[in-house]
Amino acid sequence: MNAITINIDQSKILFFHGLDSSKESTKFHAIHSAKKYCIDVDYRNLNYSTVAEFYKNALVTIKPDLLIGHSLGGYWALKMSLQHRIPCIIANPNLTPDFRSDYPAITELDLEHDIPQIAYIELGDEVLDMYATTAFLEPYMQVETVEGGHHRLVTPERINHLIHYMEQTFIF
Repeated sequence: MNAITINIDQSKILFFHGLDSSKESTKFHAIHSAKKYCIDVDYRNLNYSTVAEFYKNALVTIKPDLLIGHSLGGYWALKMSLQHRIPCIIANPNLTPDFRSDYPAITELDLEHDIPQIAYIELGDEVLDMYATTAFLEPYMQVETVEGGHHRLVTPERINHLIHYMEQTFIF
């Protein structure tokens, strides 16, 4: 495998938005990159297989160097990171989506690999239990936690710090 260094000014970033969100998300707009992409997906009306195929095609077309996802988008970032061996950053991920019955939960099998992944967690999330999520993710990846916050993220710009950290620390 060729070594690639992530450079926030040069690398392509594909952002996965959360459930009932879009590319108008504050999380997407907080990312400081000239080459960032987000495609609106209607998760509620598409089954797991359809969304997986859609994202697979998007990855082939865009050829991103880094995946970033928030909430349900964090779920998809983890799934696509593993399937396509692309590093990712997740923020307050939903690891057990329950809005549809066809979404399998993220398990240890999804996380036991050597692909660089980082989680950014605001512990004050009023929608998901980020304490349990942190405990589940810590054996598999670096997890940066912040006291307080909420599900929509108080400080989404902190994701830029993690992008810089990845570019300085990991060679892919």
